[in-house]
Amino acid sequence: MARPCPLCENESLRPLHVAPVDVGTCARCHGLWFGRGQWDRLADRPPVRAFLSAARVAPSRCRKPGHRVSTEHRVCPTCQGAPVGCPECGQRLARVVTSACELDVCPRCEGIWLDAGGFERLEGVTNPQARPAGVGGTASHRCSACAVEVRGARAFAYEGDFYCARCRPPGAVTLDG
Repeated sequence: MARPCPLCENESLRPLHVAPVDVGTCARCHGLWFGRGQWDRLADRPPVRAFLSAARVAPSRCRKPGHRVSTEHRVCPTCQGAPVGCPECGQRLARVVTSACELDVCPRCEGIWLDAGGFERLEGVTNPQARPAGVGGTASHRCSACAVEVRGARAFAYEGDFYCARCRPPGAVTLDG
């Protein structure tokens, strides 16, 4: 049975060999799915257990960039979209922030979803400093319009780009919300 991409509607994951494991990849968004036990077979990446405690309390996200869905909400409060789900068990994926990138973790089956480029950014990371998305941290972004550096609640996302409060377009959502 084909597993669905957590982010792309009507897109199935295709097999891809990432030595020494076979993973699922989406042809549209180029994300990678590592099912139960696959991630821990990679010696040069932090173990799944480094992300699990944060994943158990972390919010999810919907398919729209920047939209967070807290554990109290059944749907995205911004667009009413469903939270992203695990391709294997259907459980809501939890958004976890690390020192290298953000990733989605299934607290039930311990699978990991990485957006395009995340796999490479986690190579050689020994202390990922995992925390739930939207909690603490000092992640910063550059405004797509004026290039000013923006942090935390001052950063807004819209259609995959980041903005400061001055440049944010209508419909942009705060990264902490």
